[in-house]
Amino acid sequence: MEIFQVGGSIRDELLGIKPNDRDWVVVGSTPEEMEANGFKAIGKDFPVFLHPKTKEAYALARTEKKIWSWV
Repeated sequence: MEIFQVGGSIRDELLGIKPNDRDWVVVGSTPEEMEANGFKAIGKDFPVFLHPKTKEAYALARTEKKIWSWV
């Protein structure tokens, strides 16, 4: 499992601004492993979890593919 900080908090930190919140993406894990580690599932459309202590959002990495339909 690898965890990376993502989103606007990185921009804020680079600008010397304290971020209001931080978002994270998790690579190489499963929803079952996240819940076993105490994270609470909150995502409806894709797997997002709240950290058990910080309550920050951790999203599992996912792939998206577009399906083109020629009508």
